Amino acid sequence: MKSPSVIAAIEESDSARGWIFRCHLGDAGESIVRLDWADYGHWCPGGDIAPSLIAESVIRVMLEHGVTVPPDFDAGRARHVVPNVDERITNLIRR
Repeated sequence: MKSPSVIAAIEESDSARGWIFRCHLGDAGESIVRLDWADYGHWCPGGDIAPSLIAESVIRVMLEHGVTVPPDFDAGRARHVVPNVDERITNLIRR
C-alpha cells in the first residue's frame, strides 16, 4: 500500500502510560495508536517534538515499509515489524 500523503492525529487522549491517538490515514481509514512514555522518550529524548507527531511518524514508517497498519496497536509494535525503525523515525521527525 502506498503511504498516504496526509497522516494526521485527529484526536488525542491520555492513558495511564502515555497517550492514545486516533489517526486518519487518508483513504486507508483510521487507526488507534497507543504511545507509551518510554517509547516517546526513546524516539524523542529531548521531549521537543509533540507526541502526536511521533505517532504519525510511526504510522508513516510502517506504511513506507509495506506493513499493514492495524486498526488498533501500540507504537512499540513497529520495532517488531520494521527494520531500523528507531533510526527511521528519528530521521523522519528531525527533517
